[in-house]
Amino acid sequence: MGKVYRKQRIEGVTVPAVIHNGQYFWLNMAVYEDGTVSCWNKTDLSDVPYQLSRGWLTPRVPEGKGLSVYGLCWLEIVKADWRFNNESYYEFIHDTVRSLDPEMANIYKTTEREKAKWKDYHIAFTAEPTPCKLGGRFGYQLLDGDKSNILLYNDGRLILTQVNIYADGTFSVDGLDEQFFTLEDIERMFKDKTLLTSAGDSETVSFGALGEAECKTVSSVKPSEKLKEIKEKSLRVQNKPDAHERCQRAYHAYLVEPSDFNKNKLREAYEAVPEHERIYLGDMDTRNTDFERILYTDEKREV
Repeated sequence: MGKVYRKQRIEGVTVPAVIHNGQYFWLNMAVYEDGTVSCWNKTDLSDVPYQLSRGWLTPRVPEGKGLSVYGLCWLEIVKADWRFNNESYYEFIHDTVRSLDPEMANIYKTTEREKAKWKDYHIAFTAEPTPCKLGGRFGYQLLDGDKSNILLYNDGRLILTQVNIYADGTFSVDGLDEQFFTLEDIERMFKDKTLLTSAGDSETVSFGALGEAECKTVSSVKPSEKLKEIKEKSLRVQNKPDAHERCQRAYHAYLVEPSDFNKNKLREAYEAVPEHERIYLGDMDTRNTDFERILYTDEKREV
């Protein structure tokens, strides 16, 4: 018998969630029509109560604790009004699955054999979502995309949400209905402060279905750098060279020929990468230290 495999596309939606892994992390959590849930690892609907009971998945952040919002900001929760406990949050997720699959048919159940298989091969067991939009004039065509966390000021409310970035060069913002925007629209929303990276010193932030909380911004990405990140992700999903790729090319060119010309080219490419993403230019150990050494110190590289 020959060995074969097939791919299957399972659609879903994202819901607000918090992961507690030493500290609290904001997550737009994917919930799929087959009951699979992506809470940093792949789980299924029947396993969600366990993830909630052990505190890995949670619908709330205690007052006085910090919340890390990837690529955006660090918020301190001052005073909160959360809507769910563990039991009601599970019902919310269950109802989300039912809205996608009213018959609750073909609900996925992870087996211990499946978990063991990927553990033995040291492969991450995830169900990471791919943002998408319905595109094309004929048929059922989904355009892939990417996402970026953002704060949206709309109708007098500050909402923690995300910008969706699509392969056709358009954008959407969760919380602004089914509208699609151009890059010029996104730039305008940054300029008029519809899109923000900070909640200020003491402002109420809506966390969608989870509730709302008075928050203090401990640290945040500069708006100009967040806009730069969104532009670069737009290039990436359109399969165009982005700042990361250009920087890597300039880095290797400098290593081959460490001239002043190549150093200046490397500096231009490095500074085009959003500040908060520069640490991802190297590996997990070196990060961006060699770039900083070359560009901003007189240290020689050890070989």
